[in-house]
Amino acid sequence: MKLDYGTLISISPLELKNGLGIRSPLLREIEALSFPVYQSFLGVLLLDIESYYSGMDKNGLDYFANYSHQEKQAICQIREEYNHLTLEEKEGILPIDIFSYDTKLLNSVTEALSFFLDCRLSYSHEHKGFIAIDGKRADCQVPREIYSLITELILQRNGIFPSKTAIEKPKFKSELAKKLYYRAKEAEQKREKSRDNSASMDLPNILSAVAARHPSLNMLNIWDITVYQLYDQFKRLQNNTLYDIQSMSVAAWGDSKNNFDPSQWYKNLNTEN
Repeated sequence: MKLDYGTLISISPLELKNGLGIRSPLLREIEALSFPVYQSFLGVLLLDIESYYSGMDKNGLDYFANYSHQEKQAICQIREEYNHLTLEEKEGILPIDIFSYDTKLLNSVTEALSFFLDCRLSYSHEHKGFIAIDGKRADCQVPREIYSLITELILQRNGIFPSKTAIEKPKFKSELAKKLYYRAKEAEQKREKSRDNSASMDLPNILSAVAARHPSLNMLNIWDITVYQLYDQFKRLQNNTLYDIQSMSVAAWGDSKNNFDPSQWYKNLNTEN
């Protein structure tokens, strides 16, 4: 489900039918939380089963440093059971089905959802989902069936658009076709994870860059815009800089090949997500 541009740049929460309100936090809220904690919240919501187990392997025994022997056994047993599933059976397993057995990770997911939904949540094994615990919003619930949708919408409102989207499961004419499909899918996921995340794209650096170059936003008032609005203005500044360079070139040397687009400055950049 892709959100429209108006919803993405809005300061108001995205109200869903079940009572949830997904917000794009203000920069001052992120600063109060701290940028590293905010990034960690996005990290756990981006986590899928494969990257979860990959990270576990990368950390080795250190991953279980703060777990009891019983908790470690439970996590390892669930992993063993998951590994013995067929590719088709794994399609029916949701990330939260696996994460719910990892207390430390589950607490991080709960904190992240509580922040972005502005509702104190707790995971209930009985209800197989997250439920409100503050008594103010009994309708604030995230059952397992909509967990992936909720995380996807939260990420979009924070300027993150994972390339892996939910599509209708294809029908295979042979086992070979099925194997080739999942092999290609796995390769695509590996390419996505290997993309370089430059320090220049860190949120504090983008915030500082926009405040230094924007005609009206500065270090005093920039904290009152949402994080998505910040990314939007960052892209606009990039686009307008390119437009200014091209327009000056045309003014000086002409445009014999008719390559200059005078409407470039108001191009809908949201279509690129």
